Amino acid sequence: MGAGRGLCALALLIVSAALLGGCGDDSSTADDIAAKERIFPNVTGPTREFLVPEGDNIVQLSGTEGTEAEREQASRVIAAWMRARLASNWAEDCKHLSSAYKTNLVKDAYAVSGEKVKTCPGALDYFGEQASGELIDNYDGEVDSLRVEGKGAYAQYHGTDGKDWIVPLEREGGVWMVTIAAPLDRFK
Repeated sequence: MGAGRGLCALALLIVSAALLGGCGDDSSTADDIAAKERIFPNVTGPTREFLVPEGDNIVQLSGTEGTEAEREQASRVIAAWMRARLASNWAEDCKHLSSAYKTNLVKDAYAVSGEKVKTCPGALDYFGEQASGELIDNYDGEVDSLRVEGKGAYAQYHGTDGKDWIVPLEREGGVWMVTIAAPLDRFK
């Protein structure tokens, strides 16, 4: 009899734990699910190509889609930046980086190099692949979507390697500038 009660108590404990584990943990409501389903039909334009069902769509839904002229300008800047990266031409690479990014990059390199690195080209050289990625050019020369919000933007493109990539940008003096040392793989 005692063993039977023990088994019943254990079974009751397991069932209770299973029920409690399923309660209150799922924050999805019918409204949340309906909102997710409405994203796809309600998003139009180039950014639609980058939407991920049930995935992280923060970039795709930020701001508004840039104009064709803004995408063309961003495309030219990114193409020049990619060519400079591929050639390890750090001086040219730095010409396409935002002032804020260059300042932070140089500060970091200065601090970790024992105060030896004092320039943007020197910082990119010092950090090498840690800053500039694998130094490959997977860009076909065209920004497919540009999500603009205030002075910032996210350029999205379909890489020649079959992956989707993002390059954060910032507008300085009417020109788009890159705010990172290497493009971001959309799924990493």
